[in-house]
Parts: sequence; structure tokens; C-alpha cells
Amino acid sequence: MKEMMHKIKWFWAWQDGHEEAWLRKMSQKGWHLVSVKPFGIYNFKAGEKMDFVYRLDYQAKRKDRIYYLQLFQDAGWEHISEMSGWQYFCKQVEPGESPEIYTDVESKVAKYKRLIAYLGFIDFFMIWITGGRILRYDNYPWNAIQIIFVGVVLLLTYNTIRLALRIRQLRRLM
Repeated sequence: MKEMMHKIKWFWAWQDGHEEAWLRKMSQKGWHLVSVKPFGIYNFKAGEKMDFVYRLDYQAKRKDRIYYLQLFQDAGWEHISEMSGWQYFCKQVEPGESPEIYTDVESKVAKYKRLIAYLGFIDFFMIWITGGRILRYDNYPWNAIQIIFVGVVLLLTYNTIRLALRIRQLRRLM
């Protein structure tokens, strides 16, 4: 049996629950998360079939990172990896258990708001820096760079809208 396995799987920011469920199924099959890289590259290590619950938090740069991680460790969570501000935690559980890192809905909403602020900044920055040059009228057809630029802006905007809808869904639970 292979010691390490690399999988490529894409999840959108609002699909963190699906990602957590998939990581749990992988651990139940004996594949335990070691690291996550950009573009959905997951690295797993072979081991015993165990039931690990994975939870994700979005925290970009934190001055108090040591205290942040210690808080999770004190609650029994192990920090596995970080990828572009996403923090990956796991905890071994008994069958049927499903512990959470958030104790209330407003904390989950705050996570999505942090993510929206980050994505909104990138979206605004891209439009501000290059939007005038890309979208100006001239007699030439659009080139590949212009099409990619518009595609990225549309994807960021779509992602932001889906996160806002996720916040709305969570607030209905309150």
C-alpha cells in the first residue's frame, strides 16, 4: 500500500461543509490529511481507518497566531495545515460525534464575512488596477488576457454572492 496519496479536488469557499465531510470519509478509509496546497491539491498519509472530524476556519494573517492555535489545541483540535488563509483542524471522535469549532451561528457568519472582505478586496483591486485598460473601447477584438480577467472577476463576484447567501441561510437559523 502507498504511504502517501495526492488528490486534486475543488471546493468553493461556501462548500466548506462538503470539504469537511469528504476529509472525514477519507480518514475513515485510512487516508489522513497531511497538507493542502493551492488549486485543491490534498496530501494524505496512509494509516489506520479512524474517524477524524475536520473543521475549517478562515483566518488570514493573525498577529496572535500562537494564541489562536493554542485555543484550538486546548479544545482538543490538532492544526493540520493552512492554505491561503484557510486553517485545517482535526479531532478524533467516537462514531456519531460531530464536534464543531464554532459554538454559535454568529461566529460562523463572522468567518464568511472575513472571507467576503478578502475576496471583495481582490475583486475591487483587479477592477481598479486594470479595469479601465481592459474594458476600454477600441477597434480590436478582445484578447485572451481580457477574457481571463473578466472570467476571474465574474468568478470572484459569484463566490462572494454565494457566501452572502450562506450568511443569509445561517442567520435564518438564529
